[in-house]
Amino acid sequence: MSPNARSSRSPDAAVIAVAATLISVIGASRPSLWFDEAATISAATHRSLPELWRLLTHIDAVHGLYYLLMHGWFAVFPATEFWSRLPSALAVGVGAAGVVVLTSRFSSRQVSLCAGALYAILPRMTWAGVEARPYALAAMATVWLTVLWVAAARRNTVGLWTGYGVAIAVSTLLNTFTVLVVAVHAVTLRIVGADSRARRRWAVAAGGALVALAPFLWFSQGQIRQVAWIRPPGPQTVVEIVEQQYFDKSVPFTILAWLMLAGAVVAVRTGARPAPDSDTRRLVLLCVTWMLIPTLATVAYSAVAKPVYYPRYLISTAPAMAIALAIAITTLAGSRRAVIAVVAVLALAALPNYVANQRDRYTKEKGWDYSAVADVIVAHAQAGDCLLIDNTTRWLPGPIRALTAARPEAFAKLTDPGLGPHRQTLGRLWDGHLSVSALADQFDQCPAIWTITDHDRGLPTHQRAVMLPPGKRFARTPDGQMLQALGFHVVERWQFTFAQVIKSIR
Repeated sequence: MSPNARSSRSPDAAVIAVAATLISVIGASRPSLWFDEAATISAATHRSLPELWRLLTHIDAVHGLYYLLMHGWFAVFPATEFWSRLPSALAVGVGAAGVVVLTSRFSSRQVSLCAGALYAILPRMTWAGVEARPYALAAMATVWLTVLWVAAARRNTVGLWTGYGVAIAVSTLLNTFTVLVVAVHAVTLRIVGADSRARRRWAVAAGGALVALAPFLWFSQGQIRQVAWIRPPGPQTVVEIVEQQYFDKSVPFTILAWLMLAGAVVAVRTGARPAPDSDTRRLVLLCVTWMLIPTLATVAYSAVAKPVYYPRYLISTAPAMAIALAIAITTLAGSRRAVIAVVAVLALAALPNYVANQRDRYTKEKGWDYSAVADVIVAHAQAGDCLLIDNTTRWLPGPIRALTAARPEAFAKLTDPGLGPHRQTLGRLWDGHLSVSALADQFDQCPAIWTITDHDRGLPTHQRAVMLPPGKRFARTPDGQMLQALGFHVVERWQFTFAQVIKSIR
């Protein structure tokens, strides 16, 4: 039975999809929201479609389709940690199913199942599964785009090629770097059996999609200042490619994966293991090209033009790594039990990073604590209390008002005199901020004031008393000086990784 015939009736893809979704969704509610996720919530909630369009003309056009999808999602589900991240976990599951389907077009059931399982536990994918950003959807779109490309190349129908062209456009709108997969498909068309007529139809479909995308690519290039923080390529880029692009921060998984890939090459070259069949070898070439072209193109562009290479941006190459690693493992292990054992070892190697670096409370980027601050306000603040945001903080990325945008419902019961023009009116991600110097009379009417300011590392994690000293750091701020002038004193405060929450009364 051919791989195509077998996969059309096999439940393997569905089973792997469910397993991958479950692996990614575990602990989705635990990590605190952070700056980028706050951007998703800000863009996709409490904003009309015209307001969303206006936002995209200023910033984040590259995420426009994702924001539109999340706009619909949040119309049904609340913008909490779990529900914000669930679409990403589901996308990991659908992407894992696509890996199984794609691999089965070239190789055995054992290889396709192994590839799907590896995609499910690949540290970069388990990271994406609890990130309320478009990365998991970009990887999913890329693998299914490639499935469609294989089908179109082999069947060569106008309908499939038309669908392929549309899929290129949609995938690129989810993640600009996905467009580089078109170059991968161009180089490997012969590998998948496309004849000259199919190659001509590919050129028409891909060319039409690129022409249609040209205005978007040109416009989004004008917003490249958003990634001005990315460093130019250097020695660190090698580590980023080898470890972080596919394996996040999991050093044990990285070492094992590259050893297996190298071991498989050596074993086949020396004759210690039989070479894969011709179809599997074609799949190897596809995967190698899939990883190399986008990576080299992005690094080269970063070196000669603007730095844009960042490991997670090339998540669309992660399916190729999962498939290549599956081929290496099945080549080395041989028996089904041995393959299962190796995958289990890799899962154990990924576990410390999965738990400690991806699903702990303060693991997002530098340890952001947006959710922890919101939880304090929900649990302790009363309706009618006032909110005071210390705009002198120098958080990067900033500004500090991104914190309130991450969980807006938590702060809705508070009066916010410092709130400037609303983000919807501005066409921006974050609300404006008014100077505290002009707001003393408004804060004078507050029964209690909840201040969010910088963490003071010289103070305990939590303090409560009839009267507490303001703390050296807070006492120097304009906010602290205004509260003192109005006769407010600190009665309780909490210290988190970035923020300090202070309750003050008279």
